[in-house]
Amino acid sequence: MKIVLISTPVMDFVQGELRPIAYDLTRECPPYGLYLLSTILSQNNHEVVLIDLIANSSNEIDKYRKEIEDCSLVGISATSLSWPTATNIISQVRSISKQMKIVVGGVHPSMFPEYILRTFDVNFVLCGEAEITLLQLCNALDKSQPLDNISGLVRCSSRQIIYNSSSCRLTQKDLNKFPPADYEKLPINAYKGLSIESSRGCKYNCIFCSATYRRKWVPLNPIKFVNNIETMLPDLDKTILKLFYVVDDEFSTDPARSISITNELRERNISIKLTYDSRVTDLLYDGFLENMKEFTGQLLVGAECGYDAGLKNIGKGITTNEIIRAAKALSNHGLSTKADFSFIIGFPWEDFNDIKKTLQLAGYIFSEFGVRILIQWYIQMPNSKLWTDYRKKEIVNESMYDNFGYFRNLYLFRSANNLKPSEIWEISRLIQTLKVLSSLAYPKKQMIEHSLPLSIYENYPEESFNVKDIFNKVQ
Repeated sequence: MKIVLISTPVMDFVQGELRPIAYDLTRECPPYGLYLLSTILSQNNHEVVLIDLIANSSNEIDKYRKEIEDCSLVGISATSLSWPTATNIISQVRSISKQMKIVVGGVHPSMFPEYILRTFDVNFVLCGEAEITLLQLCNALDKSQPLDNISGLVRCSSRQIIYNSSSCRLTQKDLNKFPPADYEKLPINAYKGLSIESSRGCKYNCIFCSATYRRKWVPLNPIKFVNNIETMLPDLDKTILKLFYVVDDEFSTDPARSISITNELRERNISIKLTYDSRVTDLLYDGFLENMKEFTGQLLVGAECGYDAGLKNIGKGITTNEIIRAAKALSNHGLSTKADFSFIIGFPWEDFNDIKKTLQLAGYIFSEFGVRILIQWYIQMPNSKLWTDYRKKEIVNESMYDNFGYFRNLYLFRSANNLKPSEIWEISRLIQTLKVLSSLAYPKKQMIEHSLPLSIYENYPEESFNVKDIFNKVQ
């Protein structure tokens, strides 16, 4: 059976033209899940055409018309941010074939299968991890077999939504038996590095996080993970920076396991650089940084809040003291210039003074230890506990993610943000001061990253706060 799989870039209109934005503009690494699905289907005697629109920096599929006309199933994968692109691609597929069977999967469709089936012209939604269920669907369609026993499959029949058993959750045994993603057809220099996974899920449950599987973590065996690295090594030359991007929610969830991975790499004389996410407390684990140092290309540390009450509110499970100690540890091991500490500002309960506390901590660990600081504003994202609470109150809903413009959506931004626009501008000016100071110390590298929310920039221009109120003029 011939299947077409399509990746969907995050896009928006920029100066009237639809373009990739955010991380799909910089194209850090390929969509690992889709390349893995393609590998599994191919190894099970299906013919797969993988259309990597992220690599193409486009949403256009017309040049693949022949492949689509000739296939039996089109699979489209999407996150919440790329869902508008997915809906556009669904329409393009339908313009090519009204009868083509379309299955959608990924984080966003998994959350809202019934809404998607009732709203968009698709045949199937696969909920949860699809490595087993997509293969079962393709096998069943190829042999004209019943679809009732495919876990996580949701479909519409005679205007009725039919749910099979609950979404498929893979076990450690499942993950360890999957092959590594095959990057044989990866375009040259389309990405900075190769994506690879060493685990799925997260042990924690931060209220702002939209990760699919929280409170459950399933790791690969260290030897299996290094086997996958070894298999993928020849394809590193197809990338710009020759890095492996570990796509785990938290690579260092079990620091002892991470150390085992480094030991295995040394035994095989494999010299590589990894980009990965790590928790503050993992960085303080005895021996972790010593062993990871030679393999670290870049690491992201989720600090999130600069005051202990905020860290408690979001369920982070760390303290400001531990954030400072982690930054110091990175500096002591010569890794501070490779570390990004992320902070989120504008949580629903935060006022101006709360955010100032976060900026003060961020400024301190930058100036004292030389780590890079990423500051982003909180915006409502499906699947987080915060979003779910607002959904129950009917303040947000899934239809708000069907259209382009997530970062420009004033309603989504302000639905959970209690600051005045003038205060947001004032915070932006404070951060700009930090940026200027950081540029004096690091003239060749941007050490403080922050962008004013587009929705505020477009709807509340700074100039409007410098003009006296017209009513005062009348008086």
